[in-house]
Amino acid sequence: MNLDHDPALQRIQRFWEARAREDPLRYSVPGGVAPEDEQAFLDSGDELLRAATELVGWPADGLRLAVDVGCGAGRVTGALADVADAVVAIDLAPTMIEAARARHARRRNVSWHGGHAADLRPIGSEAADAVVAIGVLGHLPTVDLVLDALSEIGRVLRPDGTALLDLHDRPPPLRLPGESAVPERVARHPLWQGAVVDLETLAAAAHQERLIIERIEGSGSGRCLVLARREAI
Repeated sequence: MNLDHDPALQRIQRFWEARAREDPLRYSVPGGVAPEDEQAFLDSGDELLRAATELVGWPADGLRLAVDVGCGAGRVTGALADVADAVVAIDLAPTMIEAARARHARRRNVSWHGGHAADLRPIGSEAADAVVAIGVLGHLPTVDLVLDALSEIGRVLRPDGTALLDLHDRPPPLRLPGESAVPERVARHPLWQGAVVDLETLAAAAHQERLIIERIEGSGSGRCLVLARREAI
């Protein structure tokens, strides 16, 4: 899918650009929970990758090229840059990219690109050792878009490369007014709520892209963490 010519992707871009202009840190964290300060924001990226290693066995070593899909304001980007030789960070909201680039200006192993999970043209086929897409697929409004993103992730991963992603496998819990971490106008928006993806559908689509679902954590809870590996040749 092409962001430049696809009205659905352009609509998604407008939504997230508005969120970025409102509060880039808050809307870079799944659930929209505002970090206490700048350091807490960055620390949460390190904690996320450590938790992914413990929960699903995400490999944190030996990465030549890692891709941060939906990098937001750079929450996970710095943590990836600490363990990978090079990182490509992608987001469809220009304001998010600007915020992330400024935050990590001293890092020389990160490149920044505009793009979408279903349109990873900045990345060559079979180029990446790892793809991280946290807080991204769960916000996509249709199952088809989630599967398109999965296809792109499969395309850019080298054989035996891994993808770490999260998505909704059931509707999120009911939230009444005043209970959401984000304003109700955002919490009720379909581009925030995202589509529900049955895990059998996910596994079947992954198989078509030569991706093996190795571990799933949190299935049935409304949000699950998934580790997928590209089949080795």
